[in-house]
Amino acid sequence: MMLGALRRDPAWLTLALMALGLLGIFLLWPLVGMLGKSLVEPDGSLGLGGYLRFFSEAAYRDVFFNTIILGVAVTITSMAVGGSLALVVARCKFPFVGLVTALPLITLVVPDVVVAAAWVLILGKQGWVNALLAPLGVELPSLYSWWGLVYVMTLNNYVFAFVAVLVGLKSMDRNLEEAALSLGRPAGRVLVGVTLPLLMPSIFAGALVVFTHVIGSFGVPAILGARTPVLAVKAYNEFVSEMGGNPQMQTTMASVLVFLGAGLLLIQKFVVERRQFQMESGRSPVATTVHGWRAILASAAVLGVVALSLLPAAVVVVTAFTPSVGPVLRYGGFTLAHLQHALVRAPEPLYNSLFLASVATVCGVLFSVASAYLIVKRKSALTHVLDVLVMLPLTIAGTVLGIALINAFNSGWLVLTGSWLVMALAYFLRRMPTSVRAAMGPLHNLKDSIEEASMSLGVSPLRSFFRVVLPVIGPSVVAAAVLMWVTTLSELSATVVLYFGGMNTMPIEIFQQIDSGRMALACAYSLVLLTTIFIPLALARWIFRLKVGTIE
Repeated sequence: MMLGALRRDPAWLTLALMALGLLGIFLLWPLVGMLGKSLVEPDGSLGLGGYLRFFSEAAYRDVFFNTIILGVAVTITSMAVGGSLALVVARCKFPFVGLVTALPLITLVVPDVVVAAAWVLILGKQGWVNALLAPLGVELPSLYSWWGLVYVMTLNNYVFAFVAVLVGLKSMDRNLEEAALSLGRPAGRVLVGVTLPLLMPSIFAGALVVFTHVIGSFGVPAILGARTPVLAVKAYNEFVSEMGGNPQMQTTMASVLVFLGAGLLLIQKFVVERRQFQMESGRSPVATTVHGWRAILASAAVLGVVALSLLPAAVVVVTAFTPSVGPVLRYGGFTLAHLQHALVRAPEPLYNSLFLASVATVCGVLFSVASAYLIVKRKSALTHVLDVLVMLPLTIAGTVLGIALINAFNSGWLVLTGSWLVMALAYFLRRMPTSVRAAMGPLHNLKDSIEEASMSLGVSPLRSFFRVVLPVIGPSVVAAAVLMWVTTLSELSATVVLYFGGMNTMPIEIFQQIDSGRMALACAYSLVLLTTIFIPLALARWIFRLKVGTIE
């Protein structure tokens, strides 16, 4: 449908213009303004001095290379772990394979700051493992190092690779591999010569998600990366510096992160388009039943990975009920004092998180449903631009978005800084792309003829949408709302830049408690946060029969 056809639907044209205007004002304008400020020299002139300083001074240059190295290292390890796990799950049947498919997705909604705090309790200098090894005279290397960052972030990000590769494997035509095997090729060569080339789009998609998530991550590097500064944390530290920081270097570092994300999208698009394969509709690969020692080995390996990734949640539960004296934890005892503090004495972070998540979810779902419908069913030049804009936040780190919003709305005709509105706006922008994609899925499968039949009976396009389209995509809309709710509750990277006195959220409170050494209180707030996340997931599965957190 061309633009002229969209004009014949005034209601949808108005919605398209409103959506573009909203993203133009609250997303593009802050980003363009931030990029512009990175070019403003201290004397007010325009130049590339900020970028020249960034790449010439060792302190900034090291941060850049640390970010790249960390991103590449975690991407490689995450793809190796997640890809291997997906291959075993997709091609083999063994005990507990159903749990292996579902449980890793739980890690997607466990906040990074909770994961980092739990691993400090497990592998830190005074952690459980070192306490057990101390009588033997053995001490693990410091968790506050490269290996600690890569280890923790791999367990926190391999699920992205697992999902991408598993979906690719399940959509593959079984006939292609069987044809190669029938020609006498060994299974190893078939995997390298047939399976991997067909999986390249899925592999690159998973790698892109992992890399962008790692370079924009704040929680884990802020807690474990004191000796290994990265861009997201350095930009934040420059922003909150007691000496005022350097405005040009704040925006320069933030802009570099934007360029990295956008550049990766272009590279991924170029590589995937050059290595694109098309398959006829055929049989999906059938999983092979594994018996004996192979079944035991497969179950142990995959369950071991899943158990490690879920261990932080278990540690949080135990520590939340553990008595403490200052930073000293006394395991073996039991207390409700920490939970009482989190729920009764200082519940404001919980109230703030619930309020902001509710506002962002309602606005995000309404926007996502309208945008998804425009992009899929009302195609035009406007909706193509909208499709690009709604995906842009996926490449932007939370700290970068926070800095951009503060620079844009700190003065002028619209002042939002210092209000809850700017925090809700950041949550909306951060999580909206996922909701749009969730709503687009069923719309692609809805035949245009069904809606056209309704309109041919005299029903207006807008009423046809509510009567015909919305009931079809309803389950996906609910799933998108649940996903947006739970991920918004755990948002830290944008919040740490935007929050102000009296608007502490749960992740901020957890981060501050960890920074103060009060791990028991941090775990109590973490347990409350995890409960508010998983209750909606359970209700969605029970009431709406949604398969939230599973892959079919």
